Amino acid sequence: MGNQMIDTIGISAARWILDEKVTFLDANAAYYESTGYSEKEYKILFPNLHQYYENHIEEYHKIREAIVAARKDDCKTFSVDCAIPVQNGTCLWVRRKGIITEEDVNGALIFVTVDTDISDLIEETQGALQRFEWMMDEYGGNVYISDMDNYELLYLNKTSENTLKEKKENLLGRKCYEVIQGRTSPCPFCTNHLLKTDEVYEWEFENPALDCTFMIRNKQIDWYGHRARIELSHDMYSANYKLAKKDRERSEILRAIPGGFARVDARDMRTALWYGGGFLDMIGYTKEQFEEELDSKCNYVHPDDIDHAVEIMESARQTGENTAVEGRIITRDGRVKILTMTYSYVSGEDSWDGIPSFYSMGIDVTRDREEKERQRQALEDAYLAAKLANTAKTDFLSCMSHDIRTPMNAIMGMSAIAQMNLSSPEKVRDCLEKINVSGRHLLALINEVLDMSKIESGQMNLVLGEVSLPDLVQNVADLCNPLIAEKGLDFRISVNNVKHEKIITDGDRLQQVFVNLLSNAIKYTPQGGLISLRINELASTINGKGQYEFIFTDNGIGMKEDFIEHIFEPFSRAEDPRISKIQGTGLGMTITENIVRIMNGAIHVKSRFGEGSQFIVAIQFDLAEDEEICTRDMSGLPVLVVDDDQAVCESTAVLLDELGMRGYWVMSGREAIASIKEAHQRADDYFAVILDWIMPEMNGLETVKVLREEMGEDVPIIIISAYDYSDIEEEFIAAGADAFITKPLFKSKVFRVLQLFCSDNHLETESAASEETLSALDGRHVLLVEDNELNRDIAVELLQMQGLIVDIAQNGKEALEIFQKSRIGFYDAVLMDIQMPVMNGYESTQAIRQLERKDSQTVPILALTADAFTSDVGKAHKAGMNDHISKPIDFTGLVETLEKWIH
Repeated sequence: MGNQMIDTIGISAARWILDEKVTFLDANAAYYESTGYSEKEYKILFPNLHQYYENHIEEYHKIREAIVAARKDDCKTFSVDCAIPVQNGTCLWVRRKGIITEEDVNGALIFVTVDTDISDLIEETQGALQRFEWMMDEYGGNVYISDMDNYELLYLNKTSENTLKEKKENLLGRKCYEVIQGRTSPCPFCTNHLLKTDEVYEWEFENPALDCTFMIRNKQIDWYGHRARIELSHDMYSANYKLAKKDRERSEILRAIPGGFARVDARDMRTALWYGGGFLDMIGYTKEQFEEELDSKCNYVHPDDIDHAVEIMESARQTGENTAVEGRIITRDGRVKILTMTYSYVSGEDSWDGIPSFYSMGIDVTRDREEKERQRQALEDAYLAAKLANTAKTDFLSCMSHDIRTPMNAIMGMSAIAQMNLSSPEKVRDCLEKINVSGRHLLALINEVLDMSKIESGQMNLVLGEVSLPDLVQNVADLCNPLIAEKGLDFRISVNNVKHEKIITDGDRLQQVFVNLLSNAIKYTPQGGLISLRINELASTINGKGQYEFIFTDNGIGMKEDFIEHIFEPFSRAEDPRISKIQGTGLGMTITENIVRIMNGAIHVKSRFGEGSQFIVAIQFDLAEDEEICTRDMSGLPVLVVDDDQAVCESTAVLLDELGMRGYWVMSGREAIASIKEAHQRADDYFAVILDWIMPEMNGLETVKVLREEMGEDVPIIIISAYDYSDIEEEFIAAGADAFITKPLFKSKVFRVLQLFCSDNHLETESAASEETLSALDGRHVLLVEDNELNRDIAVELLQMQGLIVDIAQNGKEALEIFQKSRIGFYDAVLMDIQMPVMNGYESTQAIRQLERKDSQTVPILALTADAFTSDVGKAHKAGMNDHISKPIDFTGLVETLEKWIH
């Protein structure tokens, strides 16, 4: 399951592979928070559990042993208390519950862990040990505690100090056999190997060093993390060993044990003849309340559990064996507790007072059982989340099967039609256009799936570079305009106060955000609707950074309020019959939200069902240095802006003022004509007119004709539009238009166009640039390395169309040999595929770079590959490649990249 699935559990959870070192897969935010590391830091530092516990290896083995024991017992779950090393150097104690799933990676099973903080419980345990230590200090006999592995004394009580005639501080840390026996090596009669944690080992020993015989009781315990031996001893013949001290020892030990004791009359199985330890605290009664209100009866036992308890006691009576049962009691204040109760039967003949009895001990396990139930529920929730994720992905694959087959069917069908109509160029052209549209749609589906895979594995990275906002917006408009025109939508783009047009970011990813949001708006806006994109630069308090806001608005079908909160979840699509036929993966918004998040931005949604939606993307970028614009020739020149959109008029006028010009604006053709006449009358004729071509009443074309009659041929008229103006260009030029510019009107765009009319030689400059562009690649030699014959034929055809001379190699080894045999400087570039037999593209590139010839380091080597992720671009550069062109080949992009590197 991905990070977004286990995050819903609300507790610390993680997934692991049960291999040699327990490889880490993923975790939720609570898990990383508990370790003190960020997700990125943790994944880099600790790829597996063994490495995480490198400095606490005993904890790793403890967890590993718990898992192995569960597997050995054919059990799907395990539990272990362990420490989690935290980044600040401390440790957090947790109870780690695990469930081994049916999933596997390369044959190794996957298991899920859920951690619960038990630091408070550990502190309570340590507190109990301290209280136990105080009790031992007051014990009348000798008490020694020593480490069973190195024999060092860890504790001794006051009586022991008197017996050994030495202060505690001089004895602790020394060997027990040295201090107690006077030996220089471990005792040959040491009983450590006989000790257990659940039984007491008793023996007598005559100590020659102390000249006394002792009755000794030993047991293995855990003493502050040490595997330790506790030894209670007293001088069997000492006059100080009194019966009163025996009673005191019994009382103190009983008090030190958690829980309570009771002697129950076996004749009615109800009456408590005697009780001690924490019995009264456990049931919540005082001595008087228990004896007066309950008449010393066991009526505190839950009525639904009393019969079962009687059955257990009867079983103990009949078998003579100790028995145990877990049951509930009800305290005086009404709380229900869960106890583990043991019963040991003593007959009347063996009893000191002739009354047959059950000696019972109860331990409160309520918190532990509640915690187990909570953990069980958490594991169930985790399992359910994983199951829901798998169901969602299954549904997604079902939808994808349909969505992929639809364009594939179109591609195959149009190919068949084209083959049957080879004699009809128009029919073939129509088929090819439809194949191209379907192919691009199929590529978009594939890219979304692959992008989502990168997001889930945490491998989506940004490649930062200088990005021009005007160029990026123009690219987005070029991509979306065909779909907008097809649906007859009104598309408006505007900018507001954009002072910095060049930013530092990942241009491809930012463009992907724009295209995803605009594509969604186009999909869900009916024929003839309105879509707008507004770009605002907000005030920034940090030098070198710019705060930008991109607002995407449509008047489409909108969304219901209950779906808005799920819009960024993977595979989610609203249940709406109006969109059932609209194709899509349900991943676009998830990818968009993740890209914005990785850019440290935010995205907000506003929508009203049936009225439309608005997406607001806010991101702070580092600013690139904008080219300084020289406006000396334009200073003070008046320019009239004509547009029916007041926001465009106002922002363009401000922009003109920033260029040192004087900006004026009107909102119709008739107002423009009146304004031009007024300017002429006051002898302040406009230097230029910037005119929208689509306006109500009097459109742009009609306005141009009238303006030419009023102003003559000298005043430049510049046509602005949010659409492709190629269809109307000839008509407007014939009417008197001088230039065209697309919305939105960035400062640099307006400056470049207006500058043309301040320069006498702009036409010659354009002509020379055009000739240079046409001849840039003509006659240049490139080496194409491609193992796929069809891909090779397509690439050769595209390259030769640009006048390039192409040599081919079928694998990396062949390319290396051809380059070695060529004369120095013969090849102007190498186009290198990556995935090839014999020698791949990375290896071939590295081999070429290592050749001892002048051009081995300078020849441009460009990756031409289907490996299109950011990490693949990084690999290409690391291998020595200069640039990266992804497949399927974008013809325009291929030419631009070649022109960039071939000089």
